[in-house]
Amino acid sequence: MLSDLVEKLNEALSTENASADRIISRIDQTPIQEVKQRLKQHLKETHNQKSRLRRIIRRLGGKPTDAKANLSLSFVSTTMPTGNNLPKNVKSKTEDNGLENSIPEEYELVQMRLDFALKHDELVAYDSLIRTMQMTNTLRKHENISLLEKSMQEEESMAYWYKIHTPLILDNLWPKMIHTSIRRGQNFLLNHISSKIPLIIIYADLVGSTNMSMTLPVDNLVTLIRAFAHQISRVVDSHGGYVLKYVGDAVISFFPGRVNNNNNKYHASDMSVECGKSMINAVKDEINIILHKIYKYPELSAKIGIDAGENAIVQFGYEQLSPIDILGYSMNIASKITALTGANKVSIGENVYKSLDHKVQREFRELSISDGRWKYINYGTDKPYKVYTLNS
Repeated sequence: MLSDLVEKLNEALSTENASADRIISRIDQTPIQEVKQRLKQHLKETHNQKSRLRRIIRRLGGKPTDAKANLSLSFVSTTMPTGNNLPKNVKSKTEDNGLENSIPEEYELVQMRLDFALKHDELVAYDSLIRTMQMTNTLRKHENISLLEKSMQEEESMAYWYKIHTPLILDNLWPKMIHTSIRRGQNFLLNHISSKIPLIIIYADLVGSTNMSMTLPVDNLVTLIRAFAHQISRVVDSHGGYVLKYVGDAVISFFPGRVNNNNNKYHASDMSVECGKSMINAVKDEINIILHKIYKYPELSAKIGIDAGENAIVQFGYEQLSPIDILGYSMNIASKITALTGANKVSIGENVYKSLDHKVQREFRELSISDGRWKYINYGTDKPYKVYTLNS
């Protein structure tokens, strides 16, 4: 029992050893002075936490470790495509957790998200150590517990600081991040103004936002909408797609692709479906882990609608920077498909389904829709346009 306790204490010490190095790096890299100053304070606290752990380990007859935990294993994104699934034009962007070519503001937000996750892990570890120590019969037991509680209080204080200051920090970072995502999509469309091109349209809609707008303080609501929009945009970028615009609580994005072109129809459609799946994972496994589980915001869910077809590219104005939009049947259908879709589900139109690899097709089932809810026609067959939804 005692040896197991020493081992757990050394695991906590290896985490604090690595955390100290990470905090030093964060102090050097963060562009936000408030974060920089708070991290300097927390660096001193981390050194004190290391000293306390060493003291307890020696009291129990153990040898304090100099090892450093691999903190990157504590936070593995589920929303990034990997390996051969990566589009060639975004492989470099997804290296180093998708941050290699990120703008400083986006890099900072991702690092803060990692800070949240690590802080939560440290709080869980200290709570476990305190519980284990309470069940052991060792010398100076209460003094050791007091030392662990002091470290846990410091970690709680740091987590609380993040909770209070995150909305303010996001206000600082958001304008440049949103501008960058929108600009990528606008730059792509700029080369196709006043023409029709085949596109795969993705609607990502936040479920329950109307109810949240009536029940949440406005600051909390804004934080949730921004977190959702940023995370969905990041998923789109990582899969090689483009963000078109933000409409209320929805993010509209697109993938270039020829539905009836045998050279790329599988790749474009398959990637759009993978992107939709990753959007759901981003909400469940990343946003909710931080905002819901740690900070007790309402749990979020999303629904994704995808359709494909020819779309007109229209620029509203005569200057190069005038806004550019997409008009087409598939834009309208994608929106309507989203309305039919359940929470944390991905649904696709018939055009996308037919262009999927057969293995991917088997993941979907046809959605049964009553006549009164669906009046859209497949103009190639003059029959009702079919909608398919993901099985799981």
